[in-house]
Order: sequence, then structure tokens, then C-alpha cells
Amino acid sequence: MTEPEVRPVASSVNPTVRRRRLGQELRKLRELKGMTAEEVAERLLVSQSKISRLENGRRSISQRDVRDLCGVYGVEATASSIR
Repeated sequence: MTEPEVRPVASSVNPTVRRRRLGQELRKLRELKGMTAEEVAERLLVSQSKISRLENGRRSISQRDVRDLCGVYGVEATASSIR
């Protein structure tokens, strides 16, 4: 399996656009792992609706959420990539 392309998110982009873009990338990672939102939610002890809201950009995402999701997907998240 190849690693997905990582593209920097410009800081001048609208926060809503950045949130939606991050959600799209997280969904791609989940799908590359062959996992359902329900499986991810179960592993993280959160609701499936939270995973859905994060992936759809309808909810702000914390650094902890990104770190936890990247851990489930086997991707290294550095502080500079989360900011």
C-alpha cells in the first residue's frame, strides 16, 4: 500500500476550508486502512457520529483527535503537521 500524498494546508485559507480538507484526508486514510467509521469510533471510544462530523468538516478537530486518528491509521503526526 502506498502512502497518500501529503499536501501542506495554507494558513491563509479559510478555517472552514482547512477543516473540510483535513476531514477529507482523514477519510482517505481510513479508507486506505479498509476501516469503517464505526470501527474507528469503537477503537477510540467515541461515537460514530463524531468520526462522521470530523470527516465532513462539520466539527472543529483538536490536535489530540488528529493524533489519535493518525495512530489508528498508522500515520505519524508531528506537531508541525497538525497546526
